[in-house]
Amino acid sequence: MSTASLAPPLGLLPLEWPRQEALLERQHDRLEALLADLVDRHCRSVQECSGLELEAETRDCMRLLRGLRLHLRLEERWLAQRGCLCPGHRGAHRDAAELASSGWQLSATQRAARLPWLMDLQQWFHGHRRGPDAIAYARAATSSSTSISSL
Repeated sequence: MSTASLAPPLGLLPLEWPRQEALLERQHDRLEALLADLVDRHCRSVQECSGLELEAETRDCMRLLRGLRLHLRLEERWLAQRGCLCPGHRGAHRDAAELASSGWQLSATQRAARLPWLMDLQQWFHGHRRGPDAIAYARAATSSSTSISSL
């Protein structure tokens, strides 16, 4: 199956869980790739980077923040619709959004603070995706298949 066939029709979000899950997983993949790229780029010293590269790094950090916030909201909405979003999962998202925002406030002006911030986000994201998200997604898949088989 091509990735194009997994995309929802223009302007419409997928209604069935398997398509929603595929979209959320692609978002996870993109966010993880962006985090890894930012960590790699940050490991270069300021002297090795041009002004344009430093601006691109800053822009990509802001893109990461925006993408993370949008992903968390969409994931919460879809899991809640299926009754698979527990208060702890929502709280973990709130904590991650706060970690991301507060860390960016410091690292936006102090580049030396950026690598620990990025690595903390990377660690949280990796663990959350393979823990609470995996559990909630499995519950959503089960509830989705149960509701389909009861029709």
